[in-house]
Amino acid sequence: MNKKAVRVISVLLVCVVCLFAVFPFVWILSTSFKPAEEIYQTPSLVPNNPTLEGYRNILMSGARQFDFKQWLSNSVVVALITTFFSLAIASLGGYGLSRFRFGGRKMLSYSILVTQVIPGSLLIIPLYVIMNTLGLINTLTALVLAYTTFALPFCTWMMKGFFDTIPKSLDEAAVMDGCGHFQTFIQIIAPLTVPGLLATGLFSFINGWNEYLFASILVQRYNKWTITVGLASFVGQYSTNWAAVMAGATIITVPVILAFLFLQKYLVSGMTAGAVKQ
Repeated sequence: MNKKAVRVISVLLVCVVCLFAVFPFVWILSTSFKPAEEIYQTPSLVPNNPTLEGYRNILMSGARQFDFKQWLSNSVVVALITTFFSLAIASLGGYGLSRFRFGGRKMLSYSILVTQVIPGSLLIIPLYVIMNTLGLINTLTALVLAYTTFALPFCTWMMKGFFDTIPKSLDEAAVMDGCGHFQTFIQIIAPLTVPGLLATGLFSFINGWNEYLFASILVQRYNKWTITVGLASFVGQYSTNWAAVMAGATIITVPVILAFLFLQKYLVSGMTAGAVKQ
């Protein structure tokens, strides 16, 4: 098989994979513009009678059934605060694991990574008991603590891999100039870790933005729901407003897509930074 045939096959395979990846979002976008009666008819990718009724319903302010703006606000707050704490703690932890040598360092590193294989469902009851004891049930603080707990292991390991690619000679030069470890991290190393921080931050943000399981258990009050719990409430026992559900899904998907488009260069370099050790 010549190189041209291999290239054509490769392009076709990439197109098929992209089609599978993009089609669900295209279908969600299409359904969000369909009237209720058309959704249950023969499926079609292009709406026959496009309407904005689904968007009007879900964006109605003050409606008990569609308090979308409040849910959106809660999700933004939780995702941003989770990202902030995840980056702050993971960057310091990753720097410490990368630069300092101490007993049990390797075991600690792998222990952090192993926590990622523990299913979140196993920790629901312990987390609920802890949050209830602290009086944090039905608060956004409970969600921030839970999401940060789950994001930290991967973020710390990811930042460690990125710090490993930065020559230690920079730290040594900073120490020779009279800088302490923290000053070296803030002034010398941190500015060089922008791609890694952006990639890690994007992971943390998406983790807090999309999470449903813990939000549905730790927060029961209507005005404290996140957007994922709110959208799930649209699915009723006897009827479902699919146009509103798809409109909401479209709205909450757009920010993530835009983040990937603007940060893809930094995301790729950050994700691959730990692959080569200098």
